[in-house]
Amino acid sequence: MEQNQTPIDIARHALKTLAQRKTAPTPDNFRKVYDEIAGVKTEDLTQVLARLLKEAGQRRPKFARLAADLPQAAANSDWPSVEKHLRQLLPAGAGTASWSDVVRELVREMEVSRPGITIGKKKESVERVLVNFGADAEVLAEKLAGLVASWKSGGMATETLSNAPTEAATATTAKEKTAPATELPVQASVTASLWRDMLIRTLEFGLISQLKYVPELARQSEELLAQAREAKTEKDVARLGDAFKAFWFKLEMNSDAQFRLHEELLQLLRLLVDNMSELVVDDSWLHGQTAMIREIISKPMDIEMLYDAESSLKELIFKQGKLKHGLMEARDTLKQMASSFIERLAEMTESTGDFHKKIENYHAKISATEDIAEINIILDGLMQDTRSMQLDTLRAHENFKQSQEDVQQAEKRIQQMTEEINQLSAVAHQDYLTGTLNRRGMDEAFEREFNRSERSATPISVAMLDIDHFKKLNDTLGHDAGDTALVHLARVVKTALRPTDVLARYGGEEFIIILPATDQAEAITVMTRVQRELTKNFFLHKNERVLITFSAGVAQRKDQQSPEEVVKRADAALYNAKHAGRNRVLAAD
Repeated sequence: MEQNQTPIDIARHALKTLAQRKTAPTPDNFRKVYDEIAGVKTEDLTQVLARLLKEAGQRRPKFARLAADLPQAAANSDWPSVEKHLRQLLPAGAGTASWSDVVRELVREMEVSRPGITIGKKKESVERVLVNFGADAEVLAEKLAGLVASWKSGGMATETLSNAPTEAATATTAKEKTAPATELPVQASVTASLWRDMLIRTLEFGLISQLKYVPELARQSEELLAQAREAKTEKDVARLGDAFKAFWFKLEMNSDAQFRLHEELLQLLRLLVDNMSELVVDDSWLHGQTAMIREIISKPMDIEMLYDAESSLKELIFKQGKLKHGLMEARDTLKQMASSFIERLAEMTESTGDFHKKIENYHAKISATEDIAEINIILDGLMQDTRSMQLDTLRAHENFKQSQEDVQQAEKRIQQMTEEINQLSAVAHQDYLTGTLNRRGMDEAFEREFNRSERSATPISVAMLDIDHFKKLNDTLGHDAGDTALVHLARVVKTALRPTDVLARYGGEEFIIILPATDQAEAITVMTRVQRELTKNFFLHKNERVLITFSAGVAQRKDQQSPEEVVKRADAALYNAKHAGRNRVLAAD
């Protein structure tokens, strides 16, 4: 566009453009083309007003409704509706109750005794109105005025006082009282439809799924859902309300029973674990497992902690089972060696007894003979028996020596296996896949490092990292490749970190790194170095290079912050790093 074009030139050019585009020369189309040629952008006043109303609607619901209705009316060129919506922004007219009158009547009526309505019920009704309509002063004044009017008439139940109708609604209700109750339609307003949909969705997706283990309540909730979907008249809604009251009472009773059942099961598990500890005093390999269960049941239940404990226990039980089997085999071998030793000792004793008998026999023969030739024969037999006895003794000595070595080897193997089993029980705080700390080990590391930081008055930072596009990697290469990628990441990160740093698997593809004696700026430097190391070390999948990157958020601990608070700040920084383009490290606020 030429810089010296006049408004007339731009208008002429806009008309030509509309003709070329075969677009109707309506005011809106002309304005759009005119702005396009002039290089300016003018915003529709209705949109500006709707945006301001939306911001004001955070405090006053009436403005939120206008923000939704006003642009729609303008888009449909429904100017009477636009004027009607705009008039609602004007100060309240004479028909609206003034606050001075409302407060005066409310105070006066609170001191008046009415049949069936006590002072306590009045206070409860006022409190309910303040909670429901306190965000909008005008609506609140109307509701309080209607509440006072209902007390004066004495005809409104206390359950419905919090929803006292406005004057217009009261007039409408009065007109409709002449019609039968079954034919009185519910007001088809947007708000009513939204509330109805929310009720149906709450029943369908939030409540029924939670009651699958309570068949009777699940059946009743399904009946309520069907009744809510079919409610069309005021009488239907009233009947639905009565059904809900009965249902909530049963649900409350069931919740109490479920809580007591939960507590009793926990108490039973505590007794079982304590009894196991008493029964297995000599089996130290069980101490790690009982300690893990005792630690879990001593804290509030957390599903992630239970999943983590289940995974650790399964891996621990598998490894201990293998070692326990080998330990039992080694003990059986030792028993067999002892039995063989006793048998050989018995054989040696028996052989020695036979040899003494032979010696006595040879002694008798020598004493009874005078023939030199016969004596030589006797001596030859004696030498052969002595040589045989010597060989038996030598063989028994060798067997005893070998048995002694076998026993020593068996004892050594038993001791080694026992140490491995005890070590497995001690390292039940490790993640079975990556070898890093699991959530339980991470909690202990947090407590240890935070206490050390406080004692030494040194800073400490926490980093949370998450593999970029991990779901895509799983979907493309398979879950086995995803697990291998996690192991590769953990190995590279361990190598790149300092010896004092602590690496733990937080869950899925997320890891936590505790950086002692490190402020936030230095922690970012450390994590950036880890990123470079990961970029240098490609992940190999079927001999093909796969580049893995991660995003990270870093937070330095502030005064007396808990681990949960520091991790929450690091998680928020990680979220910002993800949305800033990934493969980067950002600091927490």
